[in-house]
Order: sequence, then structure tokens, then C-alpha cells
Amino acid sequence: MRKLKRASQKNKKRYKSFRQKALTTGAAAAITFGTGTGIHKILADTEPLPDAHQIAVHGDSDNDLLSDSEEYAIGYKPFISDQNNNETPDGVELAKHVAKVIEDLPVYVPGTMMPIPNKIYKIEYLMFGLERCDICGQYLNMGGYEIINPKLDMTFPDSNDPLDNTLLPELAIHYMSHGSFDCLGTIHQGRADIPVLLRVLEVQFPYNPDEHLLKIDSNDIDGDFLTDNEELQAGYNLNNPDQNENLIPDGIELAKQCAEIIDSLPEVDSNGPEIIHMIYKESFMMRGLEYCDICGEDVNMGYYLVTNARLGLSMEVPVIVLHYMQHGSFDYSGDVHETGRFDVVLLKKILEMPNRCGDLGTIYKPADINKDCKVDSNDITEYIKMWLEQND
Repeated sequence: MRKLKRASQKNKKRYKSFRQKALTTGAAAAITFGTGTGIHKILADTEPLPDAHQIAVHGDSDNDLLSDSEEYAIGYKPFISDQNNNETPDGVELAKHVAKVIEDLPVYVPGTMMPIPNKIYKIEYLMFGLERCDICGQYLNMGGYEIINPKLDMTFPDSNDPLDNTLLPELAIHYMSHGSFDCLGTIHQGRADIPVLLRVLEVQFPYNPDEHLLKIDSNDIDGDFLTDNEELQAGYNLNNPDQNENLIPDGIELAKQCAEIIDSLPEVDSNGPEIIHMIYKESFMMRGLEYCDICGEDVNMGYYLVTNARLGLSMEVPVIVLHYMQHGSFDYSGDVHETGRFDVVLLKKILEMPNRCGDLGTIYKPADINKDCKVDSNDITEYIKMWLEQND
């Protein structure tokens, strides 16, 4: 308990000490890059985390509140604090996401009902007593939950969990909702086994689940919403669910990128002037609507004909399919086109993916540190920022 309390204080002291050293380093203070980006802008991006619940973690090179060993275990990058570039440290975002996932789990009351087959659920163990959070003073039940994954035949916690080997404390979930996997209270102090917890919950990335992501019937060894066969034929890595390391599953990212490209394609009239575009679409809308089985939205029951003139390939993209791709899914379900899965491989070929810098499959040059497909002074700025963040 004392160690964790000291860690919270050390986090602020370490930052202040490091900032002072960096500002007094003559060479660093004199460096400016690009259009006015300098050392003070870089340091401004390293401000301490605002929530006192977010306790510094030992062995955390990038200060994202996940230790290096935890990041290796769950497939994250231990030297990049914000892999999806949304200005939230990876550990903070993941902890908040896990808290929401646990909150949304159905509660099973033994002896009163049967759990839903193959669905993850939790059993609540309330106790006659309260536990006080050392940070905000909130009182919570001193009990917690057992989480069961019947499909994997796993439960959390197990007998080896360092925080509590019988239940996940309510206090721990309270801290997760504030962005920390550590917790400090009058009864529980410590950190749960994050890799095991994520496996039981079947959570890997902090993306918001979307019900449009229908279950893939075929093999998907890495769980990225692309089948193994699709990845093999399309040239993606079937053993890596996040090959561009931005914490978004590859299938979700590819579907949304394809939808964006289709939306931006020039729309032509086959009976109009000569077509000069290499990749284009033609609209074949109909007098009728199709109902999305997931969200209930009505879309036109027609389709776009997407053509790659250079390759001599075309395919129909129903509006309902485009609707699902905008939600990150190549599976679809409507009352006209029924249920199915779109041809990912052919679509990728017609759109010539990666079509833009940043599309899934983009190959970056080694010096392109900020991955904008240009090697310039901005990459030097990014390199210096990364160097300054390492204060070991």
C-alpha cells in the first residue's frame, strides 16, 4: 500500500525533475523544427495525468500506465504511449474500456436462472461492509465479482491473481473507470492480472463494440474480424490482429476505410460523357427501402457499381453493405439482401488498397516516424519528443 502511495507522489516529482533537466539542457533548448514547433511544444505534450486515481506504474517506459511486461503480454507497444493517437494514454483508455465491459456484463444469480450459453457473465458477491477509496474518499461495497467465460472455460480471478484470488473487487472497477488498473483502498491494494482479465473478457483493444460486427463463422485465428482465408488472399498478416499498431482490429479498420473510399469515388453516368476516371462508381438507386436488422435504419435498397477501368473489374456494392462497412463490418443483414458477407478480397483489389497513406497495408519508410508517408523535419520533431519521454 505504501509503495503505491509513494508511486503516485513519485510520478509528479519525476516529471518535474525531468522537465527541469530538459529545459536547462542548452542543446535541447535551442532546437526548433518545422514551422515553429520547438522544445516547449514538445514538453507541453508531456503534462502529468490529471486524475489522481491514475497511479504511476513501475517498469513503464512510455508512462501510459501499463508496464512494459504487460504491454508485451497483451500485444501493445511498450515505447509508444498513445498508439491510436487520440491523446489518451493506452493504459488509461484500456482501463476505462474494461470497466465499461464489466459493467455491461449480465449478472447471473446462482439458483435463480441459467446463464446464456457461451456468453460471458459475472456473479456478484456483495459483503456486509464498505471499502473507502484512498484517492477520492468514495465508499464502495467491499465485495466484488467473479467473471466467467464458459466458451473458454476460464474464470477471473484465479488462484494466482495478485490482487484478490476470489473476486474482482468493486474498488478495482472504480479505479478502472478512472483509468487505472491499480487500486488503493482500506482493504484492497494492488493490481489485478491484466493479461488474464483481458483474455477472460475477450478484450484486446479499447474500441467501442458495435452490434453491426456480426459473428464470423469461418476461422479468424487473430480475432480481427477478417477470416484467415481473406487475410491470406489479400496479403494481410493472419497472425496479427493490429498490423499497423493503432489498437483498432484490422477488419474493422479496413471496412471503414473501404466505405470512406467508396463514398469519395467520383460518381459517373454511364450514358453521359466519356469516363476518364480509373476507379469510379455508378449509382443504381431504387424506389424502395431496406431495413437494417441491427439498428433499424432504413437505407435505399439499391446499389453502387464500383469499377476499376485499369483492371477491367466491377462489383455491386449494395447500400446496406456500405452501411455495415461504415460501422466496421463486412458482414451484413437486411430485409432485402438478407444476411451474408461481402467479398473483401475482390473489393480490396478493385479499390487498389492501400489506396491512401494510412490505409491498412501501407508500407512506411524507416525514417517516417510519424507515418505520414513523408520524411521531413516533422519526423525529427517526433523523434526528439520520443527521446525526451524516455527518462530512465
